[in-house]
Amino acid sequence: MEGRCCMEAWKTWKTPLLAVPLALCLVVAAAATTAAATTTAAVATTAAAAPGGVGDTPGARPFVFLAWDADVGRVLGDESDSLGPLSFAVKADGGVLVLDQVNLRILDFDPAGRPLGAWPLPSTTFDDVAEAGGRFVLALDRLVTRTLRVHDRDGEVITELDLVGRGIENAGLITALIPRADGVWLEVSHRHSVRVLDAAMRPCERRVILGRPMPDGRALVGRLDDSAGGARVLVGRPHAAKPDVETLVKGDWPARRIVQLDATASGGVLAVLHEAVFSPVSPYRVQDERYRLVRLDPGLRGAGLTLSPWTLTELDQRGEVRLGPDGRAWQMFFTFEGVHVVTWEGRTP
Repeated sequence: MEGRCCMEAWKTWKTPLLAVPLALCLVVAAAATTAAATTTAAVATTAAAAPGGVGDTPGARPFVFLAWDADVGRVLGDESDSLGPLSFAVKADGGVLVLDQVNLRILDFDPAGRPLGAWPLPSTTFDDVAEAGGRFVLALDRLVTRTLRVHDRDGEVITELDLVGRGIENAGLITALIPRADGVWLEVSHRHSVRVLDAAMRPCERRVILGRPMPDGRALVGRLDDSAGGARVLVGRPHAAKPDVETLVKGDWPARRIVQLDATASGGVLAVLHEAVFSPVSPYRVQDERYRLVRLDPGLRGAGLTLSPWTLTELDQRGEVRLGPDGRAWQMFFTFEGVHVVTWEGRTP
């Protein structure tokens, strides 16, 4: 019954599309392991001051800076992908987790940006991280072991889930790791989500819904609208024939992809668009680009706007922008000096 309702919803809501970030493939494990041996370093004991004028950017508040090769690892690929930390997560207490997969670990920071230690990883192939329930650390490997590992606060692995199953035929198509109060969901192909763990982090009977689960029980869908130059955001009951509310999010420049789409406990939505202007003549290089962070209230009315100058670099990333538990937007980005994590002024309702 759930599947039939979902298919009917597909026909009305249309195919949602959150464009995949550029070059998401990981380097092969052997190459990454070799690089890890040459870049392993202990994390700094205190957060360094952000270089490059990051702290002077209006609305941006530096949280932590990690220097390349001293505090965090990277792979500079020649015949393979180049990558730095692939993802990060905001903890319930306002701290942060940074996935330093090159160095086989997840870095843990308190709300003041002070390092708390690290969670070890068995391989360099993990590509996403999250915290669940304020006490579990999740690590996702979509491409090699195809597993989701759950660590308790003592560092013990309490669950190791095989990703392939109902709703997930190909683990490589997983596009988001979404902890919620009822457990852990995995988004697939930016189209549907599958609940794979219950609130106690135990494998459970899988449930499939269209879009992304919101904390209030509704579903969130986003898709690019090329003709309008923006993105459609839709919110409704998971298996309803049509959404309860929808809106068009757009700016002055065309939207090329949806970087992030998430919701607060009260139903507000953060939509992050990658806007870019290309040269009209060959070779059609990017002339300018930025991220548009749009805050929407539960009725999808505009509630705030931030423009970030920091976008993707040649180093792969999966998790760039996160919505914190207090409604603030967080961003992890790379510069020549290293990895920056900042928070943005304003809160999503």
